[in-house]
Amino acid sequence: MPHADLWNPQYMYWLQFLERAGAWTRAHLETYQLREIKRIVTHAYQNTAGYRALYDEAGVHPDDIRCAEDLRAFPIVTREMIRDNLKAFSILRPGNTYTTTSGSTGVPFGFYRDPEAFSKELASKAHQYHRIGWREGDRQISLRGAMIDTPDHTEFVAKFNELRLSVFHLTPKSLRTYYHKSIEYRPKWLRCYPSAGYIFARWLKDTRREFPQLKGVLCASESLYDFQKDLLAEVFGCRVFSHYGQWELTVLAGFCEHEDTYHVMPQYGYAELVDSNGQPVTEAGQTGEIIGTSFIMSATPFVRYKTEDRTILAGWECPSCGRPYQVWERMEGRLQELIIGKTGRRVSVTSIHFHDDTLDDVGQFQFHQTRKGQVTFRYVPRGPALCDEKQAKLLQCLQAKLDAGIEVELQAVDRIPPGARGKHHLLVQEIENAG
Repeated sequence: MPHADLWNPQYMYWLQFLERAGAWTRAHLETYQLREIKRIVTHAYQNTAGYRALYDEAGVHPDDIRCAEDLRAFPIVTREMIRDNLKAFSILRPGNTYTTTSGSTGVPFGFYRDPEAFSKELASKAHQYHRIGWREGDRQISLRGAMIDTPDHTEFVAKFNELRLSVFHLTPKSLRTYYHKSIEYRPKWLRCYPSAGYIFARWLKDTRREFPQLKGVLCASESLYDFQKDLLAEVFGCRVFSHYGQWELTVLAGFCEHEDTYHVMPQYGYAELVDSNGQPVTEAGQTGEIIGTSFIMSATPFVRYKTEDRTILAGWECPSCGRPYQVWERMEGRLQELIIGKTGRRVSVTSIHFHDDTLDDVGQFQFHQTRKGQVTFRYVPRGPALCDEKQAKLLQCLQAKLDAGIEVELQAVDRIPPGARGKHHLLVQEIENAG
């Protein structure tokens, strides 16, 4: 059966457009982005009371935009502003759908999406996957957020040629079933949350089961940590690809075919990086929060939207593939993915690297913080309970990575349950206004 998206004319139109746009020069891209910025700002101003009032109060107008940098004069919008005044920030038309997300914040957020937007989203991700050889209809297994209520917690979806495995049932019994189903199915690709893919890979390695080499692992929807990427590559014998995006569809970025850096797709939206003082990040190596302006969302426009996600700027062109795109070194996670010290010092969980044998006796783990300066390291032992010597070594390693301003407590648990969408978050941050 042909892949279902290939029957979608909007999907095919946008995919073909992106294939042509892949050869654009920097000058062509800048011209396109400026035109799209003007279009979406004008659309938001003329058709929503919320943006019009916001811009009038700030004393700015769409006609003020003569270059992309002029957008910086326009106010930033937050999810709370849009959530609390949704109708004022939306265009209600037949065919638009209401959708919600809680992301990593746990706070529900609803908005409106026009039908073309999600087709463009799917085509944009497919365009990125095409760089590394993925094609619609390739055999793939999926460990993502779908709840699967079948007796063995698996489901084959013929229209996508995809074997789906429930991330809500990552028990030894289910993982054994997933393994045998996968061997029978013979997939080319694994699409997964990094946390779920890691648990599957860890189980395969621990039980010494051989898995046929894949063409690639496609990670999304969570930060991809080095220890996860290393194990996925080792167990499945292939390249691990990652992309960044949000349910609000403001910015999309993914690895190229040569480098493990995030290439921002300029036809999808406009991405700004700002530092803690709200100033533009322009130098390689600097960390900034992503402010996104979507070119594909029109029902609820997102113009200079505060994503609360952080990344490190690598530059403005990839030296390997040559694309003149904004390039990010790595994702630093959401502002909520920070461990807070007693003095207010913040440590990103992304920066806590494990390149030694520290986690050899740990099957799964999670940081949990409720008070500044204290964090609990919950872990599931891979075998028998850790002896005093191994606990001391683990605690010493964690304490060294977090520095003296943060006290670490170890807590052995039988299981670390996933969140509402099946994600296994590396940090559960319960300090109010942690960002």
